Amino acid sequence: MMFEKIAILSPGNMGAAVGARLKESGYDVISCLAERSDYTKRKAEEAGIRDVGTLDAVVSESDLILSILDPGKAVLITAQVAEAMRQSHAAPVYADCNATSPATAKQLQMLIEGAGGKFVDVGIIGGAPTRRDNFPNFCTSGAEAALLDELDDKGVKIRFIGPEIGQGSAIKICNGAYNKGAFALYTTVMLAAEHYGFADFLRERLPNSQAGTVERLDEAIIRLPSLSERYIGEMEQVAETFASIGLTPNIHQGAAELFELLSASPLAAQRRDEIDPDRTSAETLAQLVEQLPGNS
Repeated sequence: MMFEKIAILSPGNMGAAVGARLKESGYDVISCLAERSDYTKRKAEEAGIRDVGTLDAVVSESDLILSILDPGKAVLITAQVAEAMRQSHAAPVYADCNATSPATAKQLQMLIEGAGGKFVDVGIIGGAPTRRDNFPNFCTSGAEAALLDELDDKGVKIRFIGPEIGQGSAIKICNGAYNKGAFALYTTVMLAAEHYGFADFLRERLPNSQAGTVERLDEAIIRLPSLSERYIGEMEQVAETFASIGLTPNIHQGAAELFELLSASPLAAQRRDEIDPDRTSAETLAQLVEQLPGNS
């Protein structure tokens, strides 16, 4: 193996699951858990991820850093990693695996390469590898993309997308634009219907015209408040990407605003494992609609 120590920043649901699979494959998986929540620390411990205490230690000890975190924090964390690289004279491979725009990916590349490191642009497509038949695709791009090939079938599927930084980010952006954009559109419509008192009727009507999609979207409403804060930054990155190629940013900027509204709900404080399994989408909407400015 080229890599021996792989760092995960940070071991949330996706990061911890990827880290666990890499640990099973023989890698020493490390992270910095300072100021992280008890939940994240527990996920890291369960995955066998070793806490080395500081970001400086992560940079000094690791051969590869996988940045898997809130895309809204990607620039800040990458800048901190780059500074740690300059201070320690270490040069690990840095793979940004977040839902960032191609323009942001190029900004991250400049930070890492300016500090002497090698940069790989990665877009993750698929869920966390919590089952052995559920490996997400790590869509890689850039001149150094082949460095990640050794991770193929070790909890992830490596898929080379192209030689340019930004291509890996773009595939994640487009995938997220469709999925989260659909969640936002459906939730906005159903919140309006709940406000006016005909959500049940619309829920019965829509499957006739949108067969195969409404059930999935309706189910998503139950967990959407818990995910919404993370989705804000991703939708802003989508809007930026679309604007840069002449498409309207307004659709997904509106999605970001919807997720910002949901993130202010008391339901947003729940982690996914704390959601009441018996709570329905109708009950979720009834609670969310109370948060609308016109109803407060």
